[in-house]
Amino acid sequence: MSRKGVSLLEILFASGIMVAAMVPLWGLMGSSHKQVTLSADEIRASQIAAEILEQIENSGWQPEVGEISFAPVSEGKISLGATSKIDVHVGSFPAYMEVEARLKIDKHPATGPEYGKIVRLILNYKSKEKVGTPQKDYELSTFIGRRR
Repeated sequence: MSRKGVSLLEILFASGIMVAAMVPLWGLMGSSHKQVTLSADEIRASQIAAEILEQIENSGWQPEVGEISFAPVSEGKISLGATSKIDVHVGSFPAYMEVEARLKIDKHPATGPEYGKIVRLILNYKSKEKVGTPQKDYELSTFIGRRR
């Protein structure tokens, strides 16, 4: 006797094997989505930091030694400095990032004649994904030579 077709038991068994193989893949898709979001937020933070430092480098601004705290505004302008000021324009970023920043300015070298200043920008931001610490840090530095 020849069988034509598939029994219900065979279909259920094949479906069970397929579901068992797919469950781990669904888990991987969820974790990879988190990683992509975390990476995208870090890229945004790095772009904001680079944008700010490039404008500082190109302006010829000579900041005083010390620390300046500020909160970048999406698509906004920031005034930095106390006596010697500079306006920096920041591009767009999502509001959920709640970006805060500070500049640490040190003379270089620390002792002896000054050749310029080292400007470190520390950017605090929040990622959309709630993984690890809520506040993430991104740091970028540059050297500004002394004008003659």
